[in-house]
Amino acid sequence: MIKILLFSTNRSKTERRFSVKEFSRLLQSVLIILLVLIGQTALAQIEVDTWYTADRAVNTAPLPPGQFYQYTPYAPADGTPVTTWYDFVDGGPSSNQNAVQHPADPAHYPNPWNAPVDPGFQHSFGLPTYLVPAGSVPGIPTLRRNSMNFNPALEFDGSGNGEALHTRPVSREEITVFIVFKARGSGNTAKTQRLLYGGDIEDYHSSTTNLSLGVSTGDRFSVGRTWNGGSFFQSGGIDLIDRPTVGVFIRDVVEPIGSQQEVLATRVNGLQDILEIRNHNLAENDLYLFSRLGKHFNSGGGDSDSNLTGSIAEVLIADGALDVNSVQRAESYLAIKYGITLNNTTSLGSTFGNQGYQYLAADGTVIWDPAIDLSYRFDIAGLARDRYRDNNGASPDLRYNLHQRITKSVNDNAIVTMSTDPNFSSDNLDQSRPEIHNTFSGTSLHSYLHNYLIWANDRGSLSSTNVELPASGDITLRISREWKIQKTVSPGGVTPISGVSVRIDLSASDILTNDACGIQLMIDRDGDGDFTTGSIDYVTATAVIGINAFFDNVDLEHLDVFSIGFGDFIDPTASNPNPIDVCGVAPAPDPSIVDDEDDNCAVDTVVHISDVSDGGFDPEIITRTYRITDTSGNYIDVVQTINVYPSPDAGTDGNLTICGGDTVTAADLFAQLGGTPDAGGTWSPLLAGAGTYT
Repeated sequence: MIKILLFSTNRSKTERRFSVKEFSRLLQSVLIILLVLIGQTALAQIEVDTWYTADRAVNTAPLPPGQFYQYTPYAPADGTPVTTWYDFVDGGPSSNQNAVQHPADPAHYPNPWNAPVDPGFQHSFGLPTYLVPAGSVPGIPTLRRNSMNFNPALEFDGSGNGEALHTRPVSREEITVFIVFKARGSGNTAKTQRLLYGGDIEDYHSSTTNLSLGVSTGDRFSVGRTWNGGSFFQSGGIDLIDRPTVGVFIRDVVEPIGSQQEVLATRVNGLQDILEIRNHNLAENDLYLFSRLGKHFNSGGGDSDSNLTGSIAEVLIADGALDVNSVQRAESYLAIKYGITLNNTTSLGSTFGNQGYQYLAADGTVIWDPAIDLSYRFDIAGLARDRYRDNNGASPDLRYNLHQRITKSVNDNAIVTMSTDPNFSSDNLDQSRPEIHNTFSGTSLHSYLHNYLIWANDRGSLSSTNVELPASGDITLRISREWKIQKTVSPGGVTPISGVSVRIDLSASDILTNDACGIQLMIDRDGDGDFTTGSIDYVTATAVIGINAFFDNVDLEHLDVFSIGFGDFIDPTASNPNPIDVCGVAPAPDPSIVDDEDDNCAVDTVVHISDVSDGGFDPEIITRTYRITDTSGNYIDVVQTINVYPSPDAGTDGNLTICGGDTVTAADLFAQLGGTPDAGGTWSPLLAGAGTYT
């Protein structure tokens, strides 16, 4: 419970501030909590016991049952209607918390919740004994395979009767909810805001109160509470600007029981937002027995503004108020998976970058430390493999599994995508991609070791400049924007991520107006970001297709800095033409004799450079040079050897010299000799292409 107080240390400047009255209430709560902690000897087990993730177990139960670490089955095809979003932490039919569609027939409402056929809304707990939703019957959401950073999400259409799934959660007292979503807001009450999780009902239960987590007017992640005869609503203070969001909600019941207080806290993309200490005689009541995703239970066909129009990618629900460190680890997992930039100061990371938020691996290791260089804080993304370790039952048990093999920041300004192979056409569920190692010798479903390759940029200009060019002179232009790498693996020998493929969208840059083949990925290996000093490596673009430059087999190390430059410093290639033998005079130069010229860009010219004679006779050897030049001015020289023999000479009738390369028939020979061959005349080859007739 005292962990909630820690949330107040980094409150957003966009929040409303505490009044004196609120501060007094907070101080009173602190005293109560401290008294409880003094006498407290043990903490209850807190674990994530509900997990919906759109990349797995959609319409098909987790397999094998109870072994969620195996992370199967994969999501179905894009456009599949979702009838059941299975709880990945599956306790079996009697305790599952699957999110399911509305019963097909109102006559089924009194049926048991977990009935194998025609399940209903029965709960057998207080009055009334089953739920009768007052709103219209919703449709069901649709799976979109490549929705957020190459990962699937459930798409909810809020028009008409809206779309929804509902569940009967186990966690209804102190809870922590993580929800990844993208949606526009509407409404400014608990009943009218667009619903993410919870849902308002008209037929109130006798001993519970309702929770409404949603997106309100102004695109705020907001909290509402309703009960028989009253309601509470607190809008968030941060405009989510219709961007993918990691929303966190924590409800902490203030002890001792009877204090009639609850603490409601929210975070969005790492920023502390709502912090409300609520006094009410029903504040300690458990939350209602059913919860919905996408539509309030009381929303009618004409209330489409309160139905969710947007996407939900993942939901994690813990049965307790998690401490800040645990929240930070789960936020980091979700941020890396969905390409969301976290921040804990002032404003959203998507706009102002990460100005102090440390990303944590599942074991608490810092995997992105903004303090290393605050210049590189924008558009954080990463390739990664990690799995939360339950520490043999110790609290908390977060239960998550990360394997991101293709990734890109979802921010509008982000232009870098990386993958474990050159395939950028399919999503993260493509199992043909090389796996990321998480053991000493390869990969394992059971490993708890982590492996991260994360980057961020300084949001420098994308326009070409000749400032801060490498001293080698190979690069003549570059963009100003730079990216820095932070690379972290579990100690003990896990193979770091290497040999990645990189795609960079250069549509906003003018550097492609130069010859595209000269596009280079420049890597500053000393990590200081100064490309005029230290060791600079280059990777020439494998291809430039349209606006995208592709680079393959790229090795990036911890603290490397990379950028994009222009400079074709690769010479063309060609083979030396075959030697020839001629008589009398060497033939005129013919550049077409060089017929296998090639270049990473394009060959511009093949020209004759020089003929150099050795001054000899019979033969005179001439070395002829041709120069192949590419479109960037790089060149290579090839040579051809020409052996020049004397011109044909009839000589004497007993000895006729024939020059190499001439075609001479026996009749020609006889004619030149002025007679007919002697009966014993023979042709004796003396050298290749020449001979003497005697």
